[in-house]
Amino acid sequence: MSGAKETPRQKMIGMMYLVYTALLAMNVSADILDAFAIVNDGQEKTNASIELKLEEQYAAFEHQYNKEPEKTQLYWDQALLIREKTDSIVNYIENLKLYLLLKTENISMNDLWHPKDPEKVIINDGTDTTGRRISYKFNLSNISSKDNYDAPTTIMIEDEHKATELKHAIQNYRNFIVNSVESAGVKNYSKHVGLLTDTDLSGEPIKYYNKAKQEVSWEQKHFDKVIFVAEMALLNKFVGEIQNTEYDALSELSRQIGASDFHFNNLEAKVMPKSTYVISGRNYEADIFIAAQDTTKQFNVRYSMGVDKFNVENTNAPRIQSEGGVVKLKFPAATQGFQKYAGVVEVVDPVTGEEVPYPFSASYTVAPPSATIAPTKMMIFYQGLKNPISVSAPGVAHENIRVSVSDGATLSNGEAPGTYFVEVAAGTKNVTVTASGELDGTPVVLGSYNFRVKRVPSPEAQIAGVSSGKVAKDDVLAAGGIIPDMGDFEFGDYTYKIVSFKLLTSIGGDIKEATNKGGAFNAETRKFIQNARHGQKLLFENIQAQGPDGATRTLNPVNIEIK
Repeated sequence: MSGAKETPRQKMIGMMYLVYTALLAMNVSADILDAFAIVNDGQEKTNASIELKLEEQYAAFEHQYNKEPEKTQLYWDQALLIREKTDSIVNYIENLKLYLLLKTENISMNDLWHPKDPEKVIINDGTDTTGRRISYKFNLSNISSKDNYDAPTTIMIEDEHKATELKHAIQNYRNFIVNSVESAGVKNYSKHVGLLTDTDLSGEPIKYYNKAKQEVSWEQKHFDKVIFVAEMALLNKFVGEIQNTEYDALSELSRQIGASDFHFNNLEAKVMPKSTYVISGRNYEADIFIAAQDTTKQFNVRYSMGVDKFNVENTNAPRIQSEGGVVKLKFPAATQGFQKYAGVVEVVDPVTGEEVPYPFSASYTVAPPSATIAPTKMMIFYQGLKNPISVSAPGVAHENIRVSVSDGATLSNGEAPGTYFVEVAAGTKNVTVTASGELDGTPVVLGSYNFRVKRVPSPEAQIAGVSSGKVAKDDVLAAGGIIPDMGDFEFGDYTYKIVSFKLLTSIGGDIKEATNKGGAFNAETRKFIQNARHGQKLLFENIQAQGPDGATRTLNPVNIEIK
């Protein structure tokens, strides 16, 4: 869901969604499932931050209304309606998250709040922080069903159709926002609102496709066969987009009052990072600005790393001057893990002429470059076969990832983006697959994985579905020959053919032998079988089979007794 012009907040949410969609294409491991939980926690914190900014905006709006009710009545009434409508849809999504959790984990509310294992607390908080909006904060790392997609798909798509219900709720909310702002005098506001599901801003249908490049619905694209932790992260993303839509609508209503008439009673420094989750090797970027400040007025920013509160006496702190009412921060994300910084925005008071400091603080997480290299059939490679793998990296497009293999193997592209085939030469014991890419113009190894290599397993020689035991003569004859059975081998199109075998049997105390070329019984072999009596044993040995690679193998003997 996107709009015509993204705010910095929407860009931040969009970046997190790119991480989410990239992860969906993977064969996820336990580490990646935990990474979903980290992304979800970051989204929850971002949503909470936006909620605080919304409360400040409503407080400022109400302050202006109390000062000049006759001028702001129309806009304040619309703002209250927007807040009520946003409360409703946010609470709906929060309760949907809770419902999904209870159903997927198969637990009750009592189990949720009073877990048997105190080390496995699932819910951190479920308070109503604003007096209107619910905010559930789940500890997804302790969820046992992180990779479960059956229950969420049943709820969202197959039986309860919650995805369609959610889509209609989003569509109704978007229409309400557009109508509310346009009724306050803003023309064509719909061209600036995201939350798009079925049609784009021009009214054209939006097409969605699955990994097989088949056209699917909005519901299927977002919720069909999607694992539980990914759905939770996605629902939190929707909450963030709704909050941003609310914030933008309130800002537009404020502008309608008039920039010269609308004054906030308190200036406050704002920090808007493009993302609080940064891959090591890339840059952390943030915009710092003064709320309700004239963009033509310059100000200075000073900051320090690793602190919660800036010391205004620190004269050695870096000082940056604003341009167009904004200071753009940019510094290398060299150290991995949780990072924090604080500073002040120094603004000249228009009345006193004195420089007044307005404090700010922010945090972000630096993550190492990572890539998921996953086999799509087996956890090992087989000699002589096209072994399929998928490769993806959070925040890196498929076309920007370079994949290579070690000596003894060759690589070819698969049909879908991010898929490949690896062929291994005979005698190779191990193959390393490496993924690399460019981060801010610098080549970086994103990850590698070492695969063990094995020969293709030999088939089991069978007659009438068995390799030993008692078999009716008619069943042996009906079988017509020896079949090389590959069992449940994942590569079903890999087959052997029988080259030759011998049949040994005892007739009148003498050992008789027949030689057979190919897998089908020849005339001599068939005659021995036809003349066999009850209880007579037939031993098929020295069974030679040839695989697609041209190599010949000796298979197991088939020892049957005529019943």
